[in-house]
Amino acid sequence: MSKSPPITITSEELRNRAEASLGARIPGDLWDQAEKLARHKLDLYRQRQPGTTYYDNEYLVLLTADTVREAAFSLLTIARAM
Repeated sequence: MSKSPPITITSEELRNRAEASLGARIPGDLWDQAEKLARHKLDLYRQRQPGTTYYDNEYLVLLTADTVREAAFSLLTIARAM
């Protein structure tokens, strides 16, 4: 059991806060992938390090914004390679 507080942020609030953090709108298809992956990553982090206390909603917002950046960079790299 994780010592971090439960994740209670809704998808809509998460998207709004991630977009505010990025300063840009996140396209729908990219959002769907990024949100799913970020929530999965956070679940794994919480399982692997149950003593950590800061894996909370705010951490998920930051993780989601990073995941969007990573995915966008990967898509750009693939597009330029073709």
